[in-house]
Order: sequence, then structure tokens, then C-alpha cells
Amino acid sequence: MNGRDSGNWLDSGVRRLLAWGAAACLAMVVPGGPTPAVAAQRPSTDNHVDELAAYLDRVQIAEPIVYHRLAVYPVLLEGDIGLRGDWLTLDKAISRGVLVITEKGDGGSVPMVIVKNRSRDEHVFIMAGEVIAGGKQTRTVRNDVVLAPGQQIELSVFCVEAHRWKGGANFSAAGALVPQSIQKELRRGTDQRRIWSEIARNNSALKAENETGSLERALKSRSVQDKLGKVRRSIVPNVPKGTMGFIFVDRGRAVGAEFFGRTDLAAELLPKLLDSYAVDFVLLRKDKPQRAGKVANRVAIEFFERIVRAGSRRTDTAGSGAGIRTRTGGLLGDGVSLGGVLVHYGVQIRERIVPPPKPRPPVPLQRRGNLQQRGSDGQ
Repeated sequence: MNGRDSGNWLDSGVRRLLAWGAAACLAMVVPGGPTPAVAAQRPSTDNHVDELAAYLDRVQIAEPIVYHRLAVYPVLLEGDIGLRGDWLTLDKAISRGVLVITEKGDGGSVPMVIVKNRSRDEHVFIMAGEVIAGGKQTRTVRNDVVLAPGQQIELSVFCVEAHRWKGGANFSAAGALVPQSIQKELRRGTDQRRIWSEIARNNSALKAENETGSLERALKSRSVQDKLGKVRRSIVPNVPKGTMGFIFVDRGRAVGAEFFGRTDLAAELLPKLLDSYAVDFVLLRKDKPQRAGKVANRVAIEFFERIVRAGSRRTDTAGSGAGIRTRTGGLLGDGVSLGGVLVHYGVQIRERIVPPPKPRPPVPLQRRGNLQQRGSDGQ
């Protein structure tokens, strides 16, 4: 981290940095405090595809913004990764008439829609899990996609409205992202029946069931939006300028991370991402919410280290650029790059999200002579 960047962050008082990539190490930092005697070495990124490795090598983690027990850690980068040109998100591109999404053929096709970027000079980024409304039934996008100017593709989707197959050919922006529990099913390579089952569970738990089984209608119900709005208002205004990603921690357990190649993409997609995480980790929790308390920052840093160690590989993508995938280290990650530069990479833990895993029972104390030991190793 150069001196100019350090001054912008530590002197502004916006948000102190917890970890950064200077000298290839991670360290806990308190402005004005002593330098830690020992800094944990950043794991090697050699197992990652080049563009994601370059990104992870520059990551800086800031202290969290907390709503009840959900902590959001802003991610910054040391320097510029170089994602150039003009970019639009799905919602903005549709609202401007730049992106057109229609049913495939006269009769439509449940797992496929047609997407065209009509812009002459703007790329469009579509994030996995984003919802498109209308057509013969509402759908969600299976994978990250980048559309170059003028590009048209067939886009792989899932239905998120089980009991409707009628309507026009055109889709609109739903302004929604599937909850993380459903996002995980997308990454696990599930089938349509499983998606419908998860949506039915979700809508019932939210008390937002409807006659067409629409996930979009459930997420946009008055009661759900009122609760999600509180989360957004508590977190979005407090995200520091220059944020390019987020690490999400729920009750001391890191559950996911989202990394973007541009600050504008991160800022525009944050409200959707917050809703996606908040449905599972705020709205559907049975325990009573608690005010923000002390957060174990080391959890976020250790999760980042876990992501670095897991590695990534190439995969196919329907649009331009190159797909990225992680299916190791207990993580499910997917993303896309363009021109050797990361556009987006999202990663989740593989373990259960809803309902949360039960805590392990305590190991009984065993008496040996005059000593009490926990387990067989005395730890």
C-alpha cells in the first residue's frame, strides 16, 4: 500500500484497515498504534487463475459495518486492477433500453432466454442469481455473464415462479437477487425441481406465499421489503468510498464474499447482495436479533486466507471473457473476467446455510490422575 492510499484511509477516519497486502502479508492494524510484532504471511495465490490471483494479491480488508449479527467487511484494493471502458449492470442496462431479454422462440423455453446488448460501446455485466421478471415466467440467471457491445447470446436460466406459464415475450429488471441459500443451489449444479422446492421453503418461511409461487413477489412483499430496507439503510450509507467487494460474517461464521473489478459495479449491486444475505441471515433467523457487539475481525481475515488457499480454475461462459470456478476447500465460487482482468467473483461456504448447522456438543472432561483433560490431547 503506497503512502497516498494509506493517508486516504487512515487519516480520513472513514474506516480503519484491518488487513492489507503490503509486503505480501496480512496484519491487524490500529491507526496510531504499534506495528504488530508478527504478521501472518499471506497464502500464495499460485493456485488461482491469473486475473483472480492478481486481484487477491491486492486485497485490503476494512473494519466491518454491522447490523444485528450480520457483519459486512468492505474490501479495497491496493492500486488499480485496470478494468476499463464503460459498464452497465443488468438493471441499469434494461432500464435504459440497452439490454433486451426475450423468451426463446415463439413458445419460450424454461431453461433459456435470449439476451442482446444493443449498446455500441458499453459492456453489460449480469450476475449469477439476478432475477428477471415477466416473460412467461420469472427466471434467475445461472452464471455470471459479460456481454460485449452488440453481442447476443442464449442465456441459461432457472424458473423462480413455478405456477405460471403465460404472458408476453419480454422481460424487465426485477431489482432482486435470489437468497444465498438458493444461490448455493445454483452453484451446486442442482435441477429445476430443487430450485422450486427451495423457493417454496423460502416463501413459506417469509410468510410471503403467493398463487404463482413467485420468488420475486415474495421478496417484494410489503413486510419483507420493510425489514430489508432497515438492513440497507444501516449498511449502505456507511460503506467507504472506493469499496470493491465485501466479506459477509454471520454470528462469527464467515459465509461468503463478493469481489468486483470496479467500484461502481460493487456500489450498484450492494443493495441486492445485502437483501440476498439478509433474507437468510436476518429475516429467517428464529433467535431474537441483538445489537451489534464486538466482532471477531480475525474471522473475516481467516476466510479471506481460506479463499486464497482454495484456488480456482477456468470454466465456460456464455458471453465474452473467461469463466472462473472454485469447488475446493469447502467453498463454492464462480466469476468472470474480461481481457485478463477480474469483473466479478462470488464465493460461499459449502456447508448448510438454512437452517444453520447445529453447534457441536461440548467434549466431556476426562479425569486422568490429578489432571482434567479435554479429549485425548488435553486441549
